[in-house]
Amino acid sequence: MFTSRSSSLPHNKLILAIADLACIAGTLFLAVLVRLGWNAGLAYAQDRASGFVVVSIAFPIAFYVGGLYDTGRLRSPASSFLPAAFSIGLGMLLSGAWLYLTWSPVGRGIVLVFSAALFAAVLVLRFAYVQAARNGVLSVRCLVIGTREQAMRVLVLVRAHPDAGRKIVGLVHCRESRPADLRAAQPDEGELAVLGNLDALEEIVAAHPVDRIVIATTLREEPVLLRRLRPLRYRGVGLVDLMSLYEELAREIPIDQVDDVWLFDAATMNSRVHIRRLKRVTDVIGALVLLVPAMLVLPLAALAVKLGSRGPVLFRQERVGLGSKPFMVLKLRTMFEDAEEATGPVWSTDEDPRITAVGRLLRKFRVDELPQLVNVLCGDMSLVGPRPERPVFVEKLEQVAPFYSERLFVRPGITGWAQVMAPYASTVGDSVRKLQFDLYYAKHLSLSLDVLILIKTAKTMLFGRERVQGGLTAGRQLEGMPEPMHIGRTASAAAVPAPASPQLQDSGEVA
Repeated sequence: MFTSRSSSLPHNKLILAIADLACIAGTLFLAVLVRLGWNAGLAYAQDRASGFVVVSIAFPIAFYVGGLYDTGRLRSPASSFLPAAFSIGLGMLLSGAWLYLTWSPVGRGIVLVFSAALFAAVLVLRFAYVQAARNGVLSVRCLVIGTREQAMRVLVLVRAHPDAGRKIVGLVHCRESRPADLRAAQPDEGELAVLGNLDALEEIVAAHPVDRIVIATTLREEPVLLRRLRPLRYRGVGLVDLMSLYEELAREIPIDQVDDVWLFDAATMNSRVHIRRLKRVTDVIGALVLLVPAMLVLPLAALAVKLGSRGPVLFRQERVGLGSKPFMVLKLRTMFEDAEEATGPVWSTDEDPRITAVGRLLRKFRVDELPQLVNVLCGDMSLVGPRPERPVFVEKLEQVAPFYSERLFVRPGITGWAQVMAPYASTVGDSVRKLQFDLYYAKHLSLSLDVLILIKTAKTMLFGRERVQGGLTAGRQLEGMPEPMHIGRTASAAAVPAPASPQLQDSGEVA
């Protein structure tokens, strides 16, 4: 397996985040100098150096929560106007609270100059980002090796993540391809070019500036591939396989690419005992800390549930936990009592008529999950991990979803990578799609990834449930790729849900 390094932000967004950090520090220092002058300003900044470091950390978090790194908003600078105002206000609130708690408040004049300068800088940066993206600046030029269908899969993935800064310059066909296949694969004008086959690989790379080669085929199909790629690697050309590209761009694992070798490799990356022990310590501390604000919200939420419909306030249901051990999960009830009496177990959807008006509001902001902090303290769950499933459905999903049981090697969580990256599962295909995110989490398990998930969850609780689409969906992968088409023509990466089977439908209270 070829490997690649990935960051928590896509390539171009990471550069934008670094530029934001420089702007935050620069405008803060500028505001101090404008208000106090050079000598007094330097002394003022030195006295509050630790507080200014906190400010420089708080604002990027506020920018992320406020949506300044959302792909849709980055395509138009005008759409960043209100998010920028909100994010700067949130950053002021977070950093101001810290500065006042540490008895190092900043003057109002400095705050006003800093806010105005940072607001202008954020909008200018977004305008520059859009222009750079449109002109291909900082893009990583990629060459694909594989068949036409394999290259189409790469192209659809790249087009689904334009902010990642990847540009496909052409396709190198496998050496076994017959001349007729090459002629048939020639694209229409303006589409991705077929540049040749493996025999001419070095000449193709020399003729076309290439930063990276995407290997969409396998060593089994092309046993001489490594011999062809070695000289290019010595010249500094990066290599990445399809699996690693999925991890890098979509932050999920394509289930049709998973095998026992990949699973073993993933297990060796996250089996370090100190990470798991430290995760448990942070779970307990985090749950205790979160219980303080939760105790302010839960009584009001419980009263709303009780007044909104008859039935118990708490919902208890058996789920499968770490190592297939069953436990009882706790939630605030969001459905009418005996909601499944007429329909039997069926998946919940966004417009599910069984959900009460109060329950819909609780689900939108995830308040119904707060009682699970008790499950975390008891050791049944973690703050972050795959969502626990009911035993009967785990057994049945294992029959249709390869490697579904792998998610049971990680302690289930209140929130998780699949929860912040995909909506509710309402079909078998949706469940397999979430499995792809769970496998990614299991492989890349780390405290930094947990922090990112918690920040995304906080964003969801503030603004409602997100909808994020990654690469090609599990449903399409299981059902097979579409009919051959010219590389470069528009291909949707939208979900192609698998039909829901009555025997595999989930409980309405499952997130």
